Amino acid sequence: MLDRLRADANWSVLKPRRDGLRRQFFARLNSHLARAEPGSLAGIMAGTRRSGATAADQQVPQWLFAFDPTGMATFRALALLSTHHGDAERARQEVRARRGAAPDYPFLRACVLDALRLWPTTPMVLRQTTAATDWDGATMPAKTGVLIFANFFHRDDQRLPFANRFKPAIWLERRDNRDWPLIPFSGGPAMCPGRNLVLLLSSAMLAELLGELRLRMNRPARLNPDRPLPGTLDNFSLRFRAQG
Repeated sequence: MLDRLRADANWSVLKPRRDGLRRQFFARLNSHLARAEPGSLAGIMAGTRRSGATAADQQVPQWLFAFDPTGMATFRALALLSTHHGDAERARQEVRARRGAAPDYPFLRACVLDALRLWPTTPMVLRQTTAATDWDGATMPAKTGVLIFANFFHRDDQRLPFANRFKPAIWLERRDNRDWPLIPFSGGPAMCPGRNLVLLLSSAMLAELLGELRLRMNRPARLNPDRPLPGTLDNFSLRFRAQG
């Protein structure tokens, strides 16, 4: 149901709204949330304090369709770690140090974030200006539509010395508004609502794999750390050899 709704929404006003299907989708979704099974995300949500503005059933669809790009980013991060041995060893040290603790892996999260910086799964971000903006000798009125091409900012080799390199450590540093063009999950009030769940699960998956296996990517020269990384990386073509 969600796939059908998303496919139609991509056409914006060129396709009619599927109000009936949308009601059916949310009825099914709310039946799952109402069960609030122990140990599930629905169970956690049911026990979380909420206000009149809380809309749990609006949060969950964001999580569901975040998992397409989550898999892409996770496998790309795994490919980078399999070819950047210093970062891979740092990741393994983090996994060993946190065995048995809550699944919080800051460095592995940073690896996923940098994979998303290098190869954004949402390359174009749409926004509107909130006030008249003077720019390059002209003025854009409020509510002007702006298209932010994330790939340009993420690989800006005029501003970023690490533009075409794998540099997860940058995500462990304190960040401020000067860093705004790096937006792997967008930013501001419209930041991706699935951000924290995606980073939790992708880093946990990487921790399990790296904690148990030594992985080597077939055709590692594609991501040679001594050369600028390619502008695109087909995650479906990635293949690994595993050794316990």
